[in-house]
Amino acid sequence: MGRFLRTASALAVIFLLESILRTGTVPCQPASLTELVPGRDSLTASINIRSGMYTGRGFPTGFQYSMLTGLADTLDLGIGFSGVYEHRDCWQMLSDSLVDIVAVNLTDTVPAQYSGCVSRTMPFEDYAWVVRSGDRGLLYQLNLWLGLTVHTSEYEAMVGRFFPGRVSGRLSPYDEIIRRESSLLGWDWRLLAAVVYKESRFSVGARSKRGAVGLMQVRQSTAAAYGITDLFNPEENVRAGALYLRQIQQRYRRMGLDSVNVVKFTLAAYNAGESRVEDCINFTLARGRDFTDWETVAATIPLMAEQEHVEGADYLRHGTFRGRETIQYVRDVLSKYEEYRAAVAE
Repeated sequence: MGRFLRTASALAVIFLLESILRTGTVPCQPASLTELVPGRDSLTASINIRSGMYTGRGFPTGFQYSMLTGLADTLDLGIGFSGVYEHRDCWQMLSDSLVDIVAVNLTDTVPAQYSGCVSRTMPFEDYAWVVRSGDRGLLYQLNLWLGLTVHTSEYEAMVGRFFPGRVSGRLSPYDEIIRRESSLLGWDWRLLAAVVYKESRFSVGARSKRGAVGLMQVRQSTAAAYGITDLFNPEENVRAGALYLRQIQQRYRRMGLDSVNVVKFTLAAYNAGESRVEDCINFTLARGRDFTDWETVAATIPLMAEQEHVEGADYLRHGTFRGRETIQYVRDVLSKYEEYRAAVAE
C-alpha cells in the first residue's frame, strides 16, 4: 500500500493548497491526529463487517483491514484491532473507549442506547466508520482521508482486488445465474441481484439463526416445496429463492396492485413472511387507509407495535409487529437496485 499512501498524502497537500487559493485562508487542518489529541500515538479499531478482516497466507488482510492500516500509515500512527474474531459488542467497546473506530455496513442500525453518542463518517462502497461523537478531531481526519482516498486509482485497484465484480462491470460471481433465474419473476436481473446482496452479501455459505442458508437465505422447508435439496449450490439456491418470490408475487398480482407495489409487497413478504404482511394489510384496511399502497402500509405499521392498537384485533394472526426491519429491508433492496442500475448495464 506504499504507493497508495503516498498518493493520499500528496492529495491531502493539493487539497490544502486548493483551499488556500479558493478562500485566501488556511483551513483548520492539523498536520496529524496527535495535534488534535495530545499524547495519542495509536488507534484501535473494531471491524463489525463479515470478511472485513481475515487471515490470508498467514497474514491479516481484508478490505477494511487494508483501509484502516492505510489510514494509520498516512497519519503516522500505530493501529491495533480488537473484537474482530471474538464477536464482542463493538458499540459497547466504542462507548467504553476500548476502541476508537468501528467499521460497519451502511445498513447497520446503531442500537438506541448509543445513537446519540456516536458519529458516522462519509460512506465508501457499502460501508462507513463510526467514532464517538466527542472525538471530532478524529472524525474530521477520517472524512478528510476518505474524501481524498476514494478518488485515487490505488483505491479503485484495491476495490477491484477485494470485490472484483464492482470494477469489471459485474456485480457478483453469480451474475449469470441471477440473470437466468430472474426470468422466473419477469424482473430486471439487477433487482434480484439486489435481493441476493441484501440477504447474503453474495456469500454462498451464509447462514442465519433462523435456519436460512445460502445466497438468498432460503430455508430447507421452502426449498423442498420446489424439489430443491442442495441450498449450498448457488444455482439451486437462487432458483429456490426466485420461485418463492414468484409465488409471493402472484398473490399480490391477484389483488390487483400496480406493478411497483407488487414488487414492494413481494419484498416485504420475502423478509417478514406472507402471513405477517397480510396482518399489516388487514390492519391498514381496518384503519380506513389505502392497503394497496406499500408506503401507506409502511407508515401504518409502527402502530402495530403498540398493544393498545392491536387489542381485540382478532383478524391479526401474529399480534404486535414492530416492522422496522421489514420497512428498511424494502428500502435497502430498492436503493441497491438503483445503484446497480447505474453501475451495470441491463
